[in-house]
Amino acid sequence: MKYPPLTSLLSIFFLLFSFQFRSEAMASGGGGKGGGHNIAVTISPTSSQLSTGQSQQFTANISGTRYKSIVWMVNGVAGGNTTVGTVSSSGLYTAPATAPDNSVQVTAASVYQPSASASAIVSISSGVPVAISVTPSSTSLQLGATKQFAASVSGTSNTAVAWLVNGATGGSAALGTISIGGLYTAPSNMPSAAIAVTAQSVAQPTATASASVQLTSPSVAVFISPGSASVMEGKTQQFSAQVSGSANTSVDWIVSGIPGGNSSVGTVTSSGLYTAPMILPSSQVLVTAQSSASPQTSATALVTVFAPVAHSVALSWNSSTSSVAGYNIYRGTQSTGPFTKLNSLVNTATVYTDSNVASGTTYYYTATSIDSNGAESQYSNIAQALVP
Repeated sequence: MKYPPLTSLLSIFFLLFSFQFRSEAMASGGGGKGGGHNIAVTISPTSSQLSTGQSQQFTANISGTRYKSIVWMVNGVAGGNTTVGTVSSSGLYTAPATAPDNSVQVTAASVYQPSASASAIVSISSGVPVAISVTPSSTSLQLGATKQFAASVSGTSNTAVAWLVNGATGGSAALGTISIGGLYTAPSNMPSAAIAVTAQSVAQPTATASASVQLTSPSVAVFISPGSASVMEGKTQQFSAQVSGSANTSVDWIVSGIPGGNSSVGTVTSSGLYTAPMILPSSQVLVTAQSSASPQTSATALVTVFAPVAHSVALSWNSSTSSVAGYNIYRGTQSTGPFTKLNSLVNTATVYTDSNVASGTTYYYTATSIDSNGAESQYSNIAQALVP
């Protein structure tokens, strides 16, 4: 039997090896490690929730290449560390002893083609469940007023919370708003729904606590001044009104149940100026200031209308001489005059009554004597009289 030369056998082996290498390279997507666009990595499970110190086994699968080697990383760190947790070469992840503020990422990457990778998200909580409470747990608040709420979070180092009103982050104009610091501002108008202020844990959004808010309308009050008055027939009295608990401070004025009043009980203007009737009413008069915003709220002043009192000033003096035929009586409103004569005829008596005087006025009186020839003397001493 004749055998081929050794050099021929080596050539055949080299050709077979080259063909096998070329086939592997083509199956791997290119002519070397610079290729790999057909390599795919999958990881299972793709997410996990662990408590501190717990472990999770991850598995990875590589397709598109016969090179199955995997490098495991946590947050981009090969093998991880004590802060974010560690992962073994077989994919066993162990959570750190202290829960990090955010979730971590466990990644499986191809050693042959590192750009081919897959990741899983791991949420880590402390061994103690996250708990949250809100103070106060309930409150009553007037429309437009504010209330400070506070939240306490346990079971996590991340104690931040998000504030919601009826499920809406930050609230709304219709329900009231709440700041990131928990300051709630009630709406200006009464909402149709009940109000709940909620604090939600940022570290564990399923952990929440709520406080109920009872909204009330402000109590409207009306005050009138003066609270009572005595007014003479035909005279006036100014009243004023103050309104609290409402942005609308206007009032409607009423006299004894009649808006604006009438000639029988007196009238009142929109500014509260009351004018008594010219004829004495049969009973006391009520002047009322009624809130325009809340008509059921009012304040009332009692007015007594009285008739004018007939005042007079009685004067008397001593006769100066026996030859005096009579006297003239003079009156003024200043002690220095001028003076006006009151009597039309010579007054022969030493008394005189002045009935034409006004209440609250001070008058000054003087007299002169008339002799038989009609000659008039100078003014006498001044007499002062205050009419009550």
